[in-house]
Amino acid sequence: MMLRCATLLLLLAVALLAACDWMPGRPIRADAPKPESEVHEFDPLWSNYCSGCHGADGRFGPARPLNDPVYMSIASDDYLRNVIVNGVSGTMMPPMATSQGGPMTDQQVDDIVNGMREAWGTDASAKGAPPLQGKPGNAANGLVVFATHCATCHGAHGRGTPTAGSVVDNAFLAMTSDQALRSAIICGRLDLGMPDWRGQVGTRTIAASQLASPLTNKQIDDLVAWLTSHRVEFPGAPYPDTADVGSQN
Repeated sequence: MMLRCATLLLLLAVALLAACDWMPGRPIRADAPKPESEVHEFDPLWSNYCSGCHGADGRFGPARPLNDPVYMSIASDDYLRNVIVNGVSGTMMPPMATSQGGPMTDQQVDDIVNGMREAWGTDASAKGAPPLQGKPGNAANGLVVFATHCATCHGAHGRGTPTAGSVVDNAFLAMTSDQALRSAIICGRLDLGMPDWRGQVGTRTIAASQLASPLTNKQIDDLVAWLTSHRVEFPGAPYPDTADVGSQN
């Protein structure tokens, strides 16, 4: 009799423990967060891997805004995948694919590209825009292009005005790749009001650009060459002259 009671009590205890899995408030397996490699929704992928540099909504970040229909019209899927997978050498953009030591699977890279297309669309009027990738240009010719198309906002020597900042600043050029400069010239900065190669910000034409023709591919090459000619070997704040400091002691 006692053995039978002990057996019944043991069975009851097992049943109660098993039932706890369905008690109110207890997490169930379906509530557990997905492993990062199994996340395929665009919003969490963008938030986790892209928003820190490109902005929470693809705008107003330190890196190129991707929430830009003009840029999305010019950049092919293969181009975007290559940048995400391999990063950009010499810049803050790291390789993101697991094959290159990054955190994203190949499927997640495709999810990001497809998500950007779906969320931010394209601009049919950008057809015929200069290609994103250019060739070495002529800095002397670029100065002429700058005076015609850029000096109104950035100043005659590119050092900035109350309207727009310096584009020849040592620190700025040290942190900005040639490709980023070219992309900005072609696509502008829709989030900051910088016009594209046609002189347009979205559907609005900037008054200062109304008399100027759209930039050609060659002019953009030359303009990038003029900008990058201002790079210095050791950018940043100047070091104190230690000889002068020693002479004062």
